[in-house]
Amino acid sequence: MNPDSASNISQCLAVFAPASIAQYLQNVWLGAPDQVLETNDVSIPLLSLRAHRNALLDAMVHHYGGDPRLHARALLSQWSKYYFGLAAPAGILAARLLRRPLDMSPARTRLVLREGMPVALHFTADALKPRTNNATLNYAGLIEHLDAVIEMLAGMTRIAPRVLWSNVGNLLDYLMEQCALLPGEADDHGDAAWLFGSSLGENGEPNPLRMPIRQMKPRSALLPNPFRARRVCCVRYEIPGETQLCSSCPLLLTMPDDELALQEAIA
Repeated sequence: MNPDSASNISQCLAVFAPASIAQYLQNVWLGAPDQVLETNDVSIPLLSLRAHRNALLDAMVHHYGGDPRLHARALLSQWSKYYFGLAAPAGILAARLLRRPLDMSPARTRLVLREGMPVALHFTADALKPRTNNATLNYAGLIEHLDAVIEMLAGMTRIAPRVLWSNVGNLLDYLMEQCALLPGEADDHGDAAWLFGSSLGENGEPNPLRMPIRQMKPRSALLPNPFRARRVCCVRYEIPGETQLCSSCPLLLTMPDDELALQEAIA
């Protein structure tokens, strides 16, 4: 489908994406789709997210265990990963592959929750704007969106926003790598350098997405060299029973070999 065609009909963003990226966009829409929500689905204005704090925590307790009173920051950190799995691919598709700004303003966005889990994201039908080669304009909607959502989540518990920025930065880094593998997309026009640089925008504001991933030389031969390490841990280990770290966790760099040997992430 031609992404430059104008229409007020709801469209799934996956139709604008190559197959390898489309799989992440099956539930992200321009406009609200016609299909009826499932029984346990609820469509909410994104700006009302804080009002659903208990539902978000209950969903994560169902998946991970723990106590919503004692482990809220770790549980909401994990919830954010599911949410960013909807929002980040949309922003990267528009800015990196289509070279088009996407209006991701939280005030104009709806989120579908299913028993507290984020399952679909609905932007307005006219959210995809005309093509431009201005990276600041192309990525502005994504940065604004992430900033607002992270502020809402951080306001629900005592968690440093940098943990949440690291969660989405890890995903954005992966998506940028996937885009570079597509035919004709190896040259990203400096997008990655801009998105993960030390500052954002024309005013040089400090960039919360600065270098989310580092290639490190590990101490242990049990880890790959170089080791792809997140700058900040997602604190999943704070949930009782969650002893397995993700494959990019910086804590793996500090573990002795006997503890590393128990990690499924390096198997």
